Amino acid sequence: MFRTATASSLASRFFISINHPRIAPLTIPLASFTNHAPANGINNQQQYNRGKDDNHQRKRRASGPLRFIVASSFLSWFSKKSDDENTPESQLITIIKRSILSIQKEEYQKAEQMLHLALKMAQDLQSKDGITYIYDIMANLAMEVGDFAKAERLFVNVMQRLFSDGFLEDHIKMLHISSKVAHLAQLQGHLDKAAQGFEWTLAKLEEKLKQLGDDNGKEIRELWGITKNWYAQLLMESKRFAEAKQAFLQAYEAYTEIHGMLTEEGLTILNNLSVACSNLEDYASAERFLKEAIALAAQIPNLSEAGVYKANLGLLYLQQGLLRQASEFCTFAWRYGTQHKHEETVIQANYCLEQIKAMEK
Repeated sequence: MFRTATASSLASRFFISINHPRIAPLTIPLASFTNHAPANGINNQQQYNRGKDDNHQRKRRASGPLRFIVASSFLSWFSKKSDDENTPESQLITIIKRSILSIQKEEYQKAEQMLHLALKMAQDLQSKDGITYIYDIMANLAMEVGDFAKAERLFVNVMQRLFSDGFLEDHIKMLHISSKVAHLAQLQGHLDKAAQGFEWTLAKLEEKLKQLGDDNGKEIRELWGITKNWYAQLLMESKRFAEAKQAFLQAYEAYTEIHGMLTEEGLTILNNLSVACSNLEDYASAERFLKEAIALAAQIPNLSEAGVYKANLGLLYLQQGLLRQASEFCTFAWRYGTQHKHEETVIQANYCLEQIKAMEK
């Protein structure tokens, strides 16, 4: 005989969370889908954390890295250089641009080689700005491929170089880096260090927003939203679910305010918001956020993650012992994942359907 308590205790272990690889154009988050079928005894928060170590984190969509690097606050260095293609500076710029293109194509080894060549050229030219910019790209590349310790060292190097050039600790360039360094600490499991970094960065950003006002603080507002999203993920790991919910809500508001609602990144935050609500046993809100994500996903062509949101909703129903609804959405997710060859959706939907069969016996 099926018992609701059993369904709730089982399903709550496996409701998945997503950290989209392109959560915002100014960063390269390292976690991806955490939706591999888990072993018995792993709760849903442990599965949420497992995403940081999953091999799928290393995969990135082509537009992700480029969108960040082109938006880098160091890009103004390019505009100061000559347009003459025959100058050493222009040749250096060309190599840097080609390295960025290689990152966009996920040709990471090629990008690394080109960046080392660019670094030597910048050193020969004694271009301090060029060297700093190249180190910044190298740091983001290391972050992209999951070499968190190397990325942290390179970001610290960039920060030290900026300090030596007279930048203050609350300059927007410094705050971009401090946010990423905090996120790297989080990804390496240094949660106390990460929390201190996020809280310091958010406080500095909020001070700047008060000074500038809403009309002049778009870049700062966006960075604040990105940092809030990362901080929310840290709060989830620390099981501070009520605080995580509020942080995700703030991140979603900031992101959609700038980029609109029809983005994959915004849907990812909605999904994670539903995860926070499910941990608080606020199932009505969790369902509402997921249904909103599903409705918006239907308006984005060829969105492979749409099946994941359906699977999540099925798992949410399973968590509440609603087997008919769970079966409906997990079956749809399985068909969608199979049709679109989206492995994570299929794995999670299969797991959900297996649990339903076990409970119906």
